Amino acid sequence: MQRESETFSIISLTSTSIILVLGNSMLIPVLPEIRHDLQLTQVQAGLILSIFSIAGAITIPFVGYLSDRFSRKDIILASLLLYGIGGFVSGIASVMEGSYSFEGIITGRVLQGIGSAGTAPIAMAIVADLFAGNKQLKVLSLMETTNSLGKVLSPLLGAFIALFMWHYVFFAFPLACGILFIMFFLFVKKEKSSSDKMVFNNYVQHLAGVMRENKFYLLTSYSAGALCLFLLFGLLFYSSDVLENTFETHGFLNGVILSFPLLFLTLSSFLTGNIIGKFSNYINRILMVNFLLLSGFLLGILLYDSLWWTILFISLISTSIGVVLPCMNAIITNSVKKEARGFVTALYGSVRFVGIALGPIVFGYFMDFSISTIFILSSLLCLFQAILCFFYLDKKNRSVSAHDILNWFTLFHLPFQRNKQRG
Repeated sequence: MQRESETFSIISLTSTSIILVLGNSMLIPVLPEIRHDLQLTQVQAGLILSIFSIAGAITIPFVGYLSDRFSRKDIILASLLLYGIGGFVSGIASVMEGSYSFEGIITGRVLQGIGSAGTAPIAMAIVADLFAGNKQLKVLSLMETTNSLGKVLSPLLGAFIALFMWHYVFFAFPLACGILFIMFFLFVKKEKSSSDKMVFNNYVQHLAGVMRENKFYLLTSYSAGALCLFLLFGLLFYSSDVLENTFETHGFLNGVILSFPLLFLTLSSFLTGNIIGKFSNYINRILMVNFLLLSGFLLGILLYDSLWWTILFISLISTSIGVVLPCMNAIITNSVKKEARGFVTALYGSVRFVGIALGPIVFGYFMDFSISTIFILSSLLCLFQAILCFFYLDKKNRSVSAHDILNWFTLFHLPFQRNKQRG
């Protein structure tokens, strides 16, 4: 009986990842239709996606504090309620199709974004509280896998609903949030309140100390997660537009085609989650290699203008991202002690939201005049991130000084100097 209860608890916790990803992925294949019907610009259409993530990114640090100060379960339940209300507001505004429909949709999306801040990021902290060792790694990886699975199913679900009417997509959010609300209420135990919770001033001082002690380690981890989500959602936004306007595919077919890269993301996340415990001492090297691969794949897209060539390389990019994200979850949740875990995991969720928010906006901006520029810049960012992972994500040495980098460069350059002297 206890094992069965634990299973339902894990299902409830990992399902927060699916709810989180529904917020954007389900709208991607129907965004061209929304833009056409409401006569929106490319930037306005991108804002429907991005405002959700911007609101979440701003809210998450505050929710992180609340989850460390009060009950994480209560925070998640309240967040699911707000998330569902936001979807209902956007749905009503879209059906009205008046002069303020866009503003109404944006208002609902802001509410959804605020609600999303207290879902998967806080659930990650609960997982770290409840489990340890390999089991913790497996559950965290399962969260990333369900997140990826949600990305696969969401475009298909959104495109299917849009076969009837695209407005109905917004009403799917209250339904999904309601189901998870009931599951969470029934199967996830409320943690016991602790009498040694820190007051706000002491909490802030403690966090400041944690951030100073682990600054390079955490900043590198945060930038890695943000970059991956920036690339993923930027490429999905780009693909949706290219499918509609260049290759003239529409509706449900768009959802099917976009699901292929996301399927590779899901599979790689799942496989990585099952083996990550065996290679925990080599995570920094795994991350470095995959960011180097991402740098090359982004340039590879530009070599040939074809639908299947584009989908192939976006699938390869998704595969590497699927390897990176479970590794980042493991790094973040185990980087600090329990007292600051809610804030640190929430802040990680926040920077991931920033990446999701910037992806459609930045790619949409460059799509108007030079798409090759954003691919080249993204490739360079991945190369830089690989260098950061090499220096700052070594478990045994989280801080590398400028002197260390200079010594490393000198050792690398020394053989060339000797050869020059011999010559």
